[in-house]
Amino acid sequence: MGELKNLVADNQDIVVRVKAAGRQAAMAGLGLVEVLKAEGEKLQAIDFNAKGEELKAKALELKTKLQAVDVKAEVEGLKALDLNAKAEELKALAVELKGKVLAVDAKAEVEKLLADVQKLFAELVAKGEQRAA
Repeated sequence: MGELKNLVADNQDIVVRVKAAGRQAAMAGLGLVEVLKAEGEKLQAIDFNAKGEELKAKALELKTKLQAVDVKAEVEGLKALDLNAKAEELKALAVELKGKVLAVDAKAEVEKLLADVQKLFAELVAKGEQRAA
């Protein structure tokens, strides 16, 4: 009889945990809806015509700058470069960067990323609960 009570209690515990996880997922969904709604309102506030005019002005400015470049002088400057010295400089830089990459603690970075994801999920759940209330 005791085993049957334990089995029933375990099943009830599983049901409670599944319901709680489902509720958290639903609240995170509501939180995501709230975030997307806010972002949509921000996008609606943007004046795309003004942005288009701004981009046209920048494009014209870049076109003017490109037309002013003396291509022949640039080619001569490139020919004057010491490629072997540049290659050695780049090799030294690559060795230095390799040392820095090896020094990065990947496990710590993954743990930090996991903590950030958990924080974001918690924030979405909180926003969903606020919206549901």
